[in-house]
Amino acid sequence: MKSVFKGFLSYVFLAVVVIASSLILSGASDKELLNYISPLYETLYRINYFYYDIKNVKFDKLIDSAIDGMVKGLGDDFSYYYPPSQMTEQQIEMEGQYGGLGIEVTYDSENRAVKVVSPMYGTPAWRAGLQAGDLIIGIDDQPVSEMEYMEAVNKMRGKPGTSVKLTIKRGNNIIEVTIVREIIQIIPVKSGITEYNKTKIGYVLITKFNEPVPSELQKALRKLYDQKIDALILDLRNNPGGLLDVAINVANQFLDAGKIIVSVKDRDGKITERYISEGNNYPKVPMAVLVNNGSASASEIVAGALKENNRAVLIGQKTFGKGSVQRGFPLSNGGTVFLTIAHYLTPSGKDIHKVGIEPNLKVEETQGATNTTVRKMDAKTYTLTEIEVDQNDPVVKVALDYLVKQIKNEQ
Repeated sequence: MKSVFKGFLSYVFLAVVVIASSLILSGASDKELLNYISPLYETLYRINYFYYDIKNVKFDKLIDSAIDGMVKGLGDDFSYYYPPSQMTEQQIEMEGQYGGLGIEVTYDSENRAVKVVSPMYGTPAWRAGLQAGDLIIGIDDQPVSEMEYMEAVNKMRGKPGTSVKLTIKRGNNIIEVTIVREIIQIIPVKSGITEYNKTKIGYVLITKFNEPVPSELQKALRKLYDQKIDALILDLRNNPGGLLDVAINVANQFLDAGKIIVSVKDRDGKITERYISEGNNYPKVPMAVLVNNGSASASEIVAGALKENNRAVLIGQKTFGKGSVQRGFPLSNGGTVFLTIAHYLTPSGKDIHKVGIEPNLKVEETQGATNTTVRKMDAKTYTLTEIEVDQNDPVVKVALDYLVKQIKNEQ
């Protein structure tokens, strides 16, 4: 038994380090620190020496559960823990391809559910009609409230071609939907041109801010400007965000040099970083950015920068309101704990976390049978880089009318 006890002492040390880091920064005394840590050690000690089924106890899983529960105890939906097995999958996703349903999610501590930030365009979840704000409360008839967050995420992933049943709470309604898993190929940038009232308008859709975006966006913009477009629409609807440096690069491709893109405020209220545009050589045509409540994080950085620097108008719905900065702290067990360490501020200094950004022109998106049909048809094109612009989309229609009017006013 001593060898087992020695083995789990290393895990105790790991957990102690995680707790101690936060307590020391909060000014806890050594005595207070020990008081906080003692119950965790006592529990592991009792398990090791008294638990009946000790042969089947996996201490690494216990520690994973303890860290996951500790982070959930913060009550911050955007702080989370990835065990070692999850880190490889996360890296694959940011590189552009992974297996699953195609939804960006977070943990909703208040409802003990998985919350949909956004379904990614054209993916199985998008085709099934999942919406930003949906609460996933059951997976294959198992309550999410009884699962660890990453356990729930992993249950939604699986072998392509297999199905998973989701129980969803949308407002006061409970919906059940079965979705077939696919290899999710994230084509992050799509573009097209449409003629509207004798005006040539370019359209760029960014589905996620991952690593391929900057170079793909440059290709798309060169192609559009080479065709002498008169105006441009940037569609960030249902874009759940992604990498900060990618968002900065995207904003650079639309803003003049010297413009503030975003600032970072730490927990003491100090501005620790300020990102300034380096500029670009593209023509400054009239521009509209499309947003909705599925536009989050990096999408809001770009939308806020373009709106407040008067480079574009925002059209659609208020954005999600995810303006917090997470930093990953690698742990000695191979896992990583991601903690909120700061908030993003728009160029004017607004903290939009849990508030969102209001559009200049508000347009409600239609839902219902017609929209479901359109989703199924459009899904065929989700792996293409060049797509047709849907002039029947009510948000796109408002943007087209606005841009044509702006062009006429400038003539």
